[in-house]
Amino acid sequence: MSKYRLPPLDLFHTFEAVARHRSFTRAADELCLTQSAVSRQIKALEDTLGLRLFHRLHRAIEVTAEGQRLFDSVTRGLDDVSACLADLGASAKAPQITVSASVAFAWFWLMPRLERFSALQPDVDLRVLATDQPVMPGTGDVDVAVLFGSGQWDGLETRLLFGEQVYPVCSPTYLRDHPALHRPEDLLDQTLLHLEYGKPSFGGVDWRTWLLRQGVNGQPVRRGLRFNSYPMVLQAAEAGHGVALGWSYVTDPLLAEGRLVCPVDRMLKTRDGYYLCTSENAGENPGIAAFLSWIGAEALNQGAGDITPWNATHSE
Repeated sequence: MSKYRLPPLDLFHTFEAVARHRSFTRAADELCLTQSAVSRQIKALEDTLGLRLFHRLHRAIEVTAEGQRLFDSVTRGLDDVSACLADLGASAKAPQITVSASVAFAWFWLMPRLERFSALQPDVDLRVLATDQPVMPGTGDVDVAVLFGSGQWDGLETRLLFGEQVYPVCSPTYLRDHPALHRPEDLLDQTLLHLEYGKPSFGGVDWRTWLLRQGVNGQPVRRGLRFNSYPMVLQAAEAGHGVALGWSYVTDPLLAEGRLVCPVDRMLKTRDGYYLCTSENAGENPGIAAFLSWIGAEALNQGAGDITPWNATHSE
C-alpha cells in the first residue's frame, strides 16, 4: 500500500499553473496542453478530492478558500523539490575556479604547470584570466589572483609565492657576436630591448632602474627596441635582436633550456613579490583550497638558484 494517499501528481502540477495564472488558457500555454485537457485535469482533481477548487466565472476564474490552501501547500512542496534538485545539480557539477594573473605570469609560469594540476584535480574546472589590469578576488567571478606588490591589500588573504629577481638575458648567438659584454656598464653599448605599455611594468623595474642599481649612470649609445608585450620582448631576445631584462620566474627555464643566456653576473632583487590572493574565507571552498595548496607547492619546488653568467662557463 502506498505511503501517501494522493491523486496523480501531474494533476497538482496542472492545478498549480492554473491557480498561479488564474487562467485555464495561460496554464495550457505554459504546460503545452490544450485548454480542454487542462479543464479535464482540474475536474478530475476536484472529483478525487471532493472539493471545489475554482469558481468558474464568465470571463475569469477565482480560487476558492480550499483551493488557496491547497495552492499554498503545493507551491511550498514544488519550491522545496526545485531547490533540492538545484542543489543536487550544483554539487554534481565540477567546481569552477577563476584565477587572474598578469599576461606574462599566466603565459610563462602558470600555463606550463596546469597539466600537473589537472592530473591531481581532474574534477576542478579551472579558468585563467590573463590581464595586466589587476583584478581583485571577489570582483566579478575571480576567486584567486596573483598580484605583485607588498602583500598588503585590504580585505584579502595573501601568501607570498616568490620575490622578484631581475637580470639581463640575450641569445647565445648575440653574446657570441658581442664578446665584450661582461659588466653592467658594457650594456650601454648594446641594443637594449624595452617593455613599454603605458604603465610601470613588472613592479616598475626597467633598464634605467636596473642600471642605476648597478651603479651605471650613463646613457645607452645605441637606439633600443620597444615593445608593449613581454612575450614579444623575449621573442626579440631569442632572435638575437638585443639584450632584455629577464624576470627569474619567467626566464630561469629559458636559461636552463639554453634558449637564453645571462651575459652579466648581476641581479636586482626588489622588496616586493608575487602574492597569491583570495577574498577572506575563500579557502574554505574545497576546489580553491586544492588550487592554493598546489600552486604553493609549485612555487616552493621552483627554487631560485643563482644565475651563472654565460661567460663564466663558456669560452669562444
